[in-house]
Amino acid sequence: MPKVRPFHGKVKAIIALGACLSTPAWADDLVVTANRVETKASQLGSSITVITAEEIERKQAKTVTELLREVPGLSVSNTGGAGRATAIRIRGAESYHTKLIVDGVDLSDPSSSQPQYDFGHLLATDIERIEVVRGPQSLLYGGEAMGGVINIITKRGDGDPKVSAMAEVGSNHSYTGSVGLRGRQDRVSYAMTASHMQTDGISAAEKRNGNNENDPYWNQTLTGQIGVQLTDTWSFDFNGRLMRSQVDYDSWGVGAAADGDDQMDKTERSARLATDFSVFGGVLDNRLAYTISETERDIGVGKVQTSYFDGETQTFEYQGALHIADDHKIVFGAENKVEQTTQASINRDVSANGYYADYQFSPIEALYLTIGGRVDDHEAYGSHTTWRGTAAYLIDATQTRLHGSYGTGFRAPSLYELYHPTWGTSSLRPEESRGWDVGVEQTFLNGKATVDVTWFDSRLKDLIQWSMAGYTNVASTRAQGVELSSQWQINDQWQAQGSYTFTDSRNNETGIVLARRPKHQATVGLGWQPVKRLSTDATLRMVGAQYDSATGNTVGGFATLDLSAVYELTPEVQLFGRVENIADKQYQEVDTYGTPGRAAYLGVRAAF
Repeated sequence: MPKVRPFHGKVKAIIALGACLSTPAWADDLVVTANRVETKASQLGSSITVITAEEIERKQAKTVTELLREVPGLSVSNTGGAGRATAIRIRGAESYHTKLIVDGVDLSDPSSSQPQYDFGHLLATDIERIEVVRGPQSLLYGGEAMGGVINIITKRGDGDPKVSAMAEVGSNHSYTGSVGLRGRQDRVSYAMTASHMQTDGISAAEKRNGNNENDPYWNQTLTGQIGVQLTDTWSFDFNGRLMRSQVDYDSWGVGAAADGDDQMDKTERSARLATDFSVFGGVLDNRLAYTISETERDIGVGKVQTSYFDGETQTFEYQGALHIADDHKIVFGAENKVEQTTQASINRDVSANGYYADYQFSPIEALYLTIGGRVDDHEAYGSHTTWRGTAAYLIDATQTRLHGSYGTGFRAPSLYELYHPTWGTSSLRPEESRGWDVGVEQTFLNGKATVDVTWFDSRLKDLIQWSMAGYTNVASTRAQGVELSSQWQINDQWQAQGSYTFTDSRNNETGIVLARRPKHQATVGLGWQPVKRLSTDATLRMVGAQYDSATGNTVGGFATLDLSAVYELTPEVQLFGRVENIADKQYQEVDTYGTPGRAAYLGVRAAF
């Protein structure tokens, strides 16, 4: 069994320091994802992290992946730089147990062997907020959410028309730019953003293994929204997204990634039309929505196409929220989802219906509970029931919040797992999971500092994995650990934050550590604003050693340091710059695949 090397003592000390940097207390933002309706953050039993537009601008993130690397409980696996296959695992779960939603649209790709979203193509140029909910969320979001949900909400129009623009240049001949228009006219709101990113890149295959050919990447993304408020209680919303990209990549050679002429052209299209209306004086809120998401992947060597993978998902859904009394509501709904894939070896579709209800209530002051259940009726696998319960209790005298959740999950095998002529197995059993977490959030220094510690445990039965004999249900797995996050507003000029995650994830039958899940991860950040117009940030990210099943090797741990600064030239114009991996650390997230070395970027953004 591969052994995971512990962190060096000095690194442990840094982690401890970050943990003690203690988060502004109960910053009672309204959060949507955890309960599917707006709920105060302090009243949530689920573990959730919110990333705001202000944080995204300050961190100068070009992609969503850069932001998710700092979220407790998440591990990132990237196969060679910008645009390459990137997987997000939450609390040791499989990457396809992470559900991505963008403006209400599930972007999972049903043409993949195990449907999930490739985070390597998701830009961060028009995002208003990201909500990450960790732990089983199948009750409200279906089987693909056994690990958790990442919900991205893009910027909407409000007020007078506003034009925004951003341009950035940097290492590896990288260029990023965007332009957007947002506003509101009477009862009509609108927003649209066009973004472009390109880079000569690095060698996707590890350069130290003799691979010297850089692999370029470009991405063009267009998003748009329009909302119409017909009356005070009735509205329509439409949003659409188009992404086109091309990436050169290095595929697997003999036991390792190696230079090659492999190329992928990818197109993503999605749209959503929804109407919201209230009846009975606001007692019952209703939503009807139709969404469609399409993905096309054309794979080739040089200019010669060798394969293609097309996927489409269509969903009709209804959601209701019945407000029984103060602090008592029932959120319920139904959905019909049809997944379809067309590729060289498969032309199939499958449908499933889901029905759920979640009772959210406060039986006594300061105690907030939810309990709910879901029935999924799958075309090939019949009916399965899942449920979830959460609790949050506020102790005002000590500024303490206790929180916890328990949930179960179910995932039917994918079209690829079932019907691929070589690897498919029609007799596969569904995956089933159960997981819990319990934590305490403590506030200090009159709300200036907070520490949250959460223990989690999840178990998966009938895990589906690939082997030379095809897909099989091989084992049960377990992931358990601790998440720690903290923030401290030291004074008007200085702020600090830190996080640490310990994850022990294993195959229950063999005891082998699960692949690409580091046992230790930590982030320490320090922000300094010496004058009103200038803000600076330093971020130290540390990742422990991890096992890689593709090679049977253990990939060594690493630490990287990033520095950034933003200067306000005028109230409308900002100049920004950053240096990533300032020590030029050589490391890997996936064995035999490269990562960028030291890189510098300079840019300007404006809004009028």
